[in-house]
Amino acid sequence: MRLTCSVEVLNRMLPTMNMKNKSKAAHTQLSIGKKPGSVDGTLFLMMCTAKDRNGAKFVINDNIEQIFARFVSEGKATIRVREPPQDISISKADSLQLKNFLSVLRLGAQGKSLDNVTLSCLAPASGKNVEKPKTRLVINSRKEYPLTTNFPSRLEFLHVSQCRLKKVDSRMLKLHCLVELNLSDNVLESLPEDFSNVPNLRSLTLVQNNLNNISPKFFLQSTLQNNLRFLDLGQNQFEVLPLQICELQGLVTLKIDNNQLKYLPPTIGRLKCMKFLSATGNKIETLPASMTQLQLETIDLYGNPFQQDVHNDLPDRFPDITLMECCARSIRKHRVRYTEEDLHTHLCRYLDSARVCWCGEFCFRCSVNFTTNLSLSRIAHTVSAVDQLGRTNVPMMSFLCSPQCLSRFQKNPHAYWKK
Repeated sequence: MRLTCSVEVLNRMLPTMNMKNKSKAAHTQLSIGKKPGSVDGTLFLMMCTAKDRNGAKFVINDNIEQIFARFVSEGKATIRVREPPQDISISKADSLQLKNFLSVLRLGAQGKSLDNVTLSCLAPASGKNVEKPKTRLVINSRKEYPLTTNFPSRLEFLHVSQCRLKKVDSRMLKLHCLVELNLSDNVLESLPEDFSNVPNLRSLTLVQNNLNNISPKFFLQSTLQNNLRFLDLGQNQFEVLPLQICELQGLVTLKIDNNQLKYLPPTIGRLKCMKFLSATGNKIETLPASMTQLQLETIDLYGNPFQQDVHNDLPDRFPDITLMECCARSIRKHRVRYTEEDLHTHLCRYLDSARVCWCGEFCFRCSVNFTTNLSLSRIAHTVSAVDQLGRTNVPMMSFLCSPQCLSRFQKNPHAYWKK
């Protein structure tokens, strides 16, 4: 019975002597077993580290005072030993393995039979078992790419570039500890829909690939919606971003430079946590009205062909609202999830074309639009000019979803309201 984890040993007598504990957590292999040739059957808890492969041994029988397992689901626990008076603090352990390990330890401490358990022979640990696991890996050529071996399971940072990858390696999707994934300068054509096995992913960089579309399901995963902070899709082939990208509620930085984007998602204002937006070198002519809901630190839209002539001609009559329009508005308002398996393709495209009214409600074809000027300094502290003339004012396309909103806008075109 072995457990690989991080361990810090605390001596409980030191505080009584006004001394501080100077130990640090170390990568450790814990084992439960008996000494070779043992006759009395005494159980030991052995702790092996890189500095002490032979291991320190603690008697288990009648010597485990208490086991603190409140945070066992997080891979943490503390074993209190009577003699010597020490606390063995465990962290970074696999939660399931830790539960099994503590269960066997309790049985041994109570003197119960462990005949059905495979115990350790308490031999010195090998260097592989006690060396600190690799958490960073950078691969910059195809020759370095692991074809016959797995990625280190404890990786937190993985950078793979210039390897001609056409799709994301399924082995990467099993790296539970991964925080940052960089797959720049490959030939990726698609992304997997399921990233649920990478729950800690905070940063995803996909610069300079062949991506032109991402499945909406990719952005609807709860792990990415809540945890992803940085997303870089620069130098790809995107003409349109899925509307579902605005479901990434934790996103702080979005970089979409040098694509073929003609417009930004109309609901981009839902990205309330976003502070840095860069969309240089695209084909954007107008911004969506929901941009006014953002409070950015930095925005850079240089190199887009923004319209210079702004026309604000509103119709006298509002178009009649169709049944299809009512259904589509309800689906978007209540955030009902849909896929091409549920609806016909053209209906999905219709729903994806949702616009946001000046009042914050969704609308589609049964709406009226108008264009106004937006000063980028209104939504960001640091603003880069959008052209060589130093302009920071850009046209903003807005929509009105009802006769009431049309009337309100005609009375005060500078107001922004919500129903």
